[in-house]
Amino acid sequence: MRVTGGQFKGHPLPMKFASHVRPSTDKMRESMFNMLANQLDFEELSVLDLFSGSGIIALEFLSRGAKEVVSVDLDGKNIQHQKKIREEKHCQQWEIVKADVFKYLQNSPKKYDLIFADPPYAMPNLQNLVSMVRPHLIDGGIFLFEHQPRLVFDPPPTREKDYGSSKLSIFE
Repeated sequence: MRVTGGQFKGHPLPMKFASHVRPSTDKMRESMFNMLANQLDFEELSVLDLFSGSGIIALEFLSRGAKEVVSVDLDGKNIQHQKKIREEKHCQQWEIVKADVFKYLQNSPKKYDLIFADPPYAMPNLQNLVSMVRPHLIDGGIFLFEHQPRLVFDPPPTREKDYGSSKLSIFE
């Protein structure tokens, strides 16, 4: 697993995160960031990374110059791994929070330009995450949701990209 763009492009990410983590593939990340590059100025973004796992999504945004990235994950091993990367890469604009994502969303008043979520595929009621995230987006914000292809939303996302065993739903 490697960073696909920006100042850290090509840097490998050590595989020291929890064994249950399923990091987004290089292909999916590269495609997602190419799509975003056509519509966003990364240097102006405040990003919330939910179920942050390996930290690769946060690192991809930071590598491209994001103003601020907040990563939320409940697993202590993932948090420790992310903090080590933050130190190695000197990413002071990366806040790492050990918390249950749903409790974090209920208790945080903060709003973001972009929110990314890649929850465990087996988690029940994942569709509810869309309504929980909306209050945390600024007007015109984007929610990127990586999930199993069979998940259906009502109302549907603005766009979808299929990556075989995963799908990226984009809510704008």
